[in-house]
Amino acid sequence: MNQVAAVVINKNTVGYLRGCLRSLEAQDYTGGISLWVVDNGSDDGSPGMVLREFPDVNLVWNTVNVGYARACNQGIEVTGEPYVIVMNSDTVLAPDTVSQVVGYLERNPRAGVVAPRLLNSDGTLQFSCRAFPSIKDAFVHAFLGLFMAENRSSEAYKKMGWDHREETNVDWVSGAFMVLRREAVRAVGGFDEGYFMYVEDVDICWRMWQAGWTVGYIPRGDVFHHIGMSSRMASGRMLFHHHRSMLRFHRKSYSGPHERLVYAVVATGVAARFMFITVLNAFYRVRAALGGAKRLIMPGRQ
Repeated sequence: MNQVAAVVINKNTVGYLRGCLRSLEAQDYTGGISLWVVDNGSDDGSPGMVLREFPDVNLVWNTVNVGYARACNQGIEVTGEPYVIVMNSDTVLAPDTVSQVVGYLERNPRAGVVAPRLLNSDGTLQFSCRAFPSIKDAFVHAFLGLFMAENRSSEAYKKMGWDHREETNVDWVSGAFMVLRREAVRAVGGFDEGYFMYVEDVDICWRMWQAGWTVGYIPRGDVFHHIGMSSRMASGRMLFHHHRSMLRFHRKSYSGPHERLVYAVVATGVAARFMFITVLNAFYRVRAALGGAKRLIMPGRQ
C-alpha cells in the first residue's frame, strides 16, 4: 500500500502543472506515492494534458472553481494514505523532497503538519513559515509592510530573523506545499471551506496547535515555488478573497477582552487596506498603460 498521497491543486497553469507532475514522478521515495490532480475549472487544457501525458495520475475534475480549501478536502477525501501532500501546481520538488518530509513525520509522531524549505524561481529563500500575528503586528505589517518590508512587525510575522537552516517547530507553513498526517487532519476536521482563497493554511495550522499537534519546518527537500501563477491574472478578485480570508481568521482565532471591539477595529483595518491597495494598483495600471509601470502589489503566499 502507498504511504503518501500527493494532491496537486490546479487552476489554469498547464505548463507549470506538467513540470510539477514530472518532479513528483522523479521522487526517490520508495514507500509508494499515489498522484492526484484536483482541477478547479481550468479552461487552458490542463485536464486533457493530465489524461494524455500522465496516465498514472488520478484526476478530480471540477467544472467550476470550488476554492482552494474545498479542493484540498476533495483530495484528502478520495485518498487513504497516512500522509497527504497538498500543493500548488506551480511547485517543483527536489528528488528527495518526499523522503525528507515523510522521514520527519515518522520521527515526530505528534507532528500534524510539516513543510520543507521553499525557494523562489531564482533559488533565493521564500519566507514560507511564519508566526501567528498579534493584532499589533498584523496592523503594522498590513500597512507599513507594503512599503518597508523589513520593519520590525513584518520581520516578526515572516520570521525573517533566522536563516531557515535549522529544523524547528513554527506557527504555520505555507499551503503552497504542506504535508499532513491524516490522523491529525481527521482530528481537526480538515480545511475550513469558508476560505475560498488564502489563509486556509494559517487556519489549519492554528487548529492543529489548538488540538495538541505540532507544525514543523525542515531545511531539506527543497521545493521551488513560482509564486502566484494561478491567481496572477485575477488580481482584483484575489485581493478581495485575501482580505476576506484575513478577516475570517481574525474573527475565528481571537477571543479575549473587548472581543467585539477588537473585531470591529480589525475589520476596519482590513477594509481600509483593501481599498488602499485597490486604488494603488489602479494607479500602477494607468502607469503601465503609459509605459512607466513598476509593479503591482500582490499579497498572498509570499
